[in-house]
Amino acid sequence: MRFSFTRFKDHTADKAYAVSNWLSRQSTPVQNVGYGILRGAFWLIYYVPASHMRKTAIALQAAVGHATPKIIYRDFVAGVLLFAQRIEMLSNGNTQAIDRLLRIPQQDRLDDIIKQHGGALLALPHCHGALLMVRGLAARYDVLMLIREPKKDSRAQAQRRYFANMGCEVLDVRRNNEAIVARTVLKALRNGKLVIGTVDRIKQPPPEDEPISKERDNVRAIAFGVPVGVPGWPARFAAKCKVPILPVMVEQTKTDIILHLGEPIVASDVLATTQKWLSALEQFFIRFPGQWIFVYDKHWSRVLRSRIKSSVQ
Repeated sequence: MRFSFTRFKDHTADKAYAVSNWLSRQSTPVQNVGYGILRGAFWLIYYVPASHMRKTAIALQAAVGHATPKIIYRDFVAGVLLFAQRIEMLSNGNTQAIDRLLRIPQQDRLDDIIKQHGGALLALPHCHGALLMVRGLAARYDVLMLIREPKKDSRAQAQRRYFANMGCEVLDVRRNNEAIVARTVLKALRNGKLVIGTVDRIKQPPPEDEPISKERDNVRAIAFGVPVGVPGWPARFAAKCKVPILPVMVEQTKTDIILHLGEPIVASDVLATTQKWLSALEQFFIRFPGQWIFVYDKHWSRVLRSRIKSSVQ
């Protein structure tokens, strides 16, 4: 059976949330032991024969051209454990502690973008500190966060205890129909909100002669030299509301949650606009490979591993 990152999360998430919640209420020595066991489990997964995680880390290192697969995976594991500790702070209502962790090195530039355009659409990849960053950002700005709840109801229900303390409007795009999602997003952008959505979920790309599939909201673009299918809604919504798309990345460290800003993209042609924000995120992936967790999804893993096969051939 092929490895599925989604299936892996569905099978382990319930137990992981329960363990994380239990550990958050224990003494520091017990927490250290517990998180040490979790760290060991992650490394066991890395070293098992034909490990999907190791193969993906090797492919990612080849694509970014620096660090080593072990360093990239080490940073991934460290980020997961940091997130596990901090998300329980959010769940327990200790939001001020999360808010204090957020650092925006270019906050003046963000303020200028909002002032000039009356809002922005933040194109965010799946990274360790993404949810925590949104909580901190919502303490400073008016925010709409778009989420895609898991299909598995128990996993979705477990996550909702975190969303309850986000401090902003949260919209699930899976369990609401397209019309409701579109109206809510357009209204938020027109009212000057920051709309934040994760945009690095990829599909098979549309054919080169028909690069935009409106039915599937799928646009053909290039990432790491390979064609991929990415969502077209950021370009469409941004163009309709005349707000910029702002590619961003979240870096989580032991002391901070850092929001890095890309250059604002003025939306026009869907193909060109989509390629611009994807290329901007690719540069972030190159800078922060250990922070990008969705690379272990089967689709991204396949894209990066295909680069290695092509170079060998």
